[in-house]
Amino acid sequence: MSATSIIHALCVCGPTSSGKSDVALAAAEEVGGEIVNADSRQIYEGMLVGTGWPSADAMARVTHHLYGIISPADRYSAARFVSDARITIEEIAARGRLAVLVGGTGLYIEALAGTMPIDRPAGSDELRSRVRREVQLHSHDTLREWLGALDPVAAQRVSAGDRYRTIRALEAVLAKREEHPERASALTKPRAPVTQIRLSILVMHVARAELRLRIAARVRAMFAAGLEEEARSIRARWPEAPALSSIGYAEALAIADGTATRTEAISRCTLRTSQYAARQDTWFRRLRTAHVIEASDRTAASRAVTAAARETAAGT
Repeated sequence: MSATSIIHALCVCGPTSSGKSDVALAAAEEVGGEIVNADSRQIYEGMLVGTGWPSADAMARVTHHLYGIISPADRYSAARFVSDARITIEEIAARGRLAVLVGGTGLYIEALAGTMPIDRPAGSDELRSRVRREVQLHSHDTLREWLGALDPVAAQRVSAGDRYRTIRALEAVLAKREEHPERASALTKPRAPVTQIRLSILVMHVARAELRLRIAARVRAMFAAGLEEEARSIRARWPEAPALSSIGYAEALAIADGTATRTEAISRCTLRTSQYAARQDTWFRRLRTAHVIEASDRTAASRAVTAAARETAAGT
């Protein structure tokens, strides 16, 4: 491809249970697209029920990519996602088809788009207060990835498990960037790839009360579909898998270990999922270039996403 080659792709994101997978599937089917996973848990092999993989019927209707590509015992990163997603999107474009990304991992989506929320202007807030808000919202692994994206050298100097020094390093890097924005940008901005992927980002929004009802129904369905058996099977194969600590699996294994009843596990899983969805919603609401789709009406949301897919496929 030429040095100025641009690939248009659509990204449908939003909190868990917002209906993004269904509308993305319908849109991809309508325009002749292919689905690309942008969820940090659905990349794991064998974790179909607990992470809400697309159904076998959905995968038969539209080609899906980046599902189950690594072992639950392995770790995945935003940097690796960008590499894998870029290759996949370029291959889809070469076939004359539209890549439709779908997922709820904001860090992956913004890394691919080339933006980082912690690197946005602080406005009137003090830098340290801003970092504290990010620390409350995100996991230590996410903070580490941000530090690595902003200043790889600083990230190497700080021990991977040292939360305090990671936070202080973030403050120092951000302060430097604010003091010398042009120099900092030159030092940390990666070389532009030969092919530019231009994402049209849609954020699915569902009213909080409605979303909680959807989450509760989804959690009950997961346990009914065999989440407990899936969790035990994964632990038997990969007993130290980091993925087993994720929402749903930890609760299912608590039943197997006799530390929770099924009712308690479902209740706890519903609460943790709702809390996670709130964090996702906070993240996606800060995407300045995204278009929000009101998704309480599933039919209307599907029409809107399909229309956006047609525009994106046309390169508009």
